[in-house]
Amino acid sequence: MKNKRENIELTGVPLKIYVYLLESKEPKSVREIAETLNMAPSSIHYHLKKLASIGIIKRDINGYTVNRKINIEGYIILMNKLIPRLLIYSLFFLGVLIGEIIVILGTRNINIDKGITLLITSIAFILFFYEGLISKKKLF
Repeated sequence: MKNKRENIELTGVPLKIYVYLLESKEPKSVREIAETLNMAPSSIHYHLKKLASIGIIKRDINGYTVNRKINIEGYIILMNKLIPRLLIYSLFFLGVLIGEIIVILGTRNINIDKGITLLITSIAFILFFYEGLISKKKLF
């Protein structure tokens, strides 16, 4: 049976904790999470208890881990990494840009239409890439 992701709204500190645990390869202690997120251990412990009570994370003898994955608006989870969708869109425009450059180099023919197409595609790639990086940094 396929693992369904729930639509639970996480914001602020709980979201930061969830993302940190999601991207961690091994269980983390309260102290490790607090140091990484530059927060008081008591605050982290409070939020961990809340996340555990709704079943998103779990605690075992080694520390805390993600118990189930949830949807986070604007992101996809790929191999336990949270990736902004805007970065995926930027890769599409990068592919189009590379294709356009290959066509221009192959035909050795550039005109105003191809130049404008290169410019627009380059701008789209840069904007999506930049906004994707900004959205990832906002989590931390």
